[in-house]
Amino acid sequence: MLLRQISIEIHKTLKHPALWAGLGALAFLLACAIVISHFQIMNGYETGSGGLETDLLNGLAFFNWLGILVYAVIGSVIVVFDYTDRSMQLWLTHGVPRPVLLSARLGTILLFSLLTICFAVAVVLGLGAVSRSLFFGVVETSSLNLPALLPAVLRVFWSSLPYLALSVFLGVISRSPFVAAGGTILYGSVVEQFIPALSARAPWLTRYLPGSLSHALQSHNSALDLSALPLPTESMLMPELQVVLLIGGIFLLLSVASLISFSRQDLGG
Repeated sequence: MLLRQISIEIHKTLKHPALWAGLGALAFLLACAIVISHFQIMNGYETGSGGLETDLLNGLAFFNWLGILVYAVIGSVIVVFDYTDRSMQLWLTHGVPRPVLLSARLGTILLFSLLTICFAVAVVLGLGAVSRSLFFGVVETSSLNLPALLPAVLRVFWSSLPYLALSVFLGVISRSPFVAAGGTILYGSVVEQFIPALSARAPWLTRYLPGSLSHALQSHNSALDLSALPLPTESMLMPELQVVLLIGGIFLLLSVASLISFSRQDLGG
């Protein structure tokens, strides 16, 4: 039943215009960032060292800045958008158990988050190559470490898990996609930026925030550049495996909280 429900959720999401509008907007913003960067390099406003690997690293950094918005929209649209039109109640009255319904939607947001990250990487590589060809007449790829591409994508995806789970949790307890998206954006873009001010009094607090864990995990993406020096051991906040486990723990905790809350909700009326 779970796999069938996941298939239903995937088909429903593919038909949602917000998905395609969002991908189009993401591609446009990434294209603007790439073209502006290359224009500035050509006119001497920025240093022009590096090649396609630099575009990819800069594109991933830009995507991470946009990522909070992307994850908030994915989570809120897929999981809680149909609270208001009561179609969720229809699924439940047709015999779909609540844990199966929410689990299927959690699986769907994970899938579309991964696909969105893959889409962003493909756009950066494709448009970066086209833009470099137009601006500089050559596409330099000698320092691009292609075997490191898949691990880099997986790191970005794993870093998204706490924010996806947060949007689901906020959506379930509020029953509002706007609260889910707005709360996730507020936390990732505002709250996490002010909490580091408390680091002098509680350094452990900032160390285990999703944003800090994401930064620690994605710092290993520098391996995409073959000319980059290896990360010094003393610069690492914690081992990569520990970061992966902590991020997974946050996702699991928020997902279980969402399942418990959803299972106990009164959806009648």
